[in-house]
Amino acid sequence: MTTATIPRPEPSEYVPYYQTYISKVPPKGDLLTVLEDQRRETQHLLAGLSDAKALHRYAPGKWSIKEVVGHVTDSERVFGYRALVFGRGDENPLPGFDEKAWVPAGRFDARSCDGRPSPCSQG
Repeated sequence: MTTATIPRPEPSEYVPYYQTYISKVPPKGDLLTVLEDQRRETQHLLAGLSDAKALHRYAPGKWSIKEVVGHVTDSERVFGYRALVFGRGDENPLPGFDEKAWVPAGRFDARSCDGRPSPCSQG
């Protein structure tokens, strides 16, 4: 199977806000392999966390590890939808999302690390 090479986008192809993220992508290499490696590394990293450790916040008012993972998951869903919109040639404006409102609404700290609701947080 031949894998298409996807070049890093030019600065004119994205808003400056995303430069921090885009700069972290290796400039050369098979993007699908990089993504698969990152998936495995992330799974391995998170698999060792207990529910108690996943509630850790590095400072008061900051997101817990569970909330960070929830935010990444929300973002993937939003960007997946946007890719579908682009792929279908839909010219309607894209809705934004407010992570500061979405994370609390996701109630990620009330879930166990395996995704099920935590029995201690029902109510």
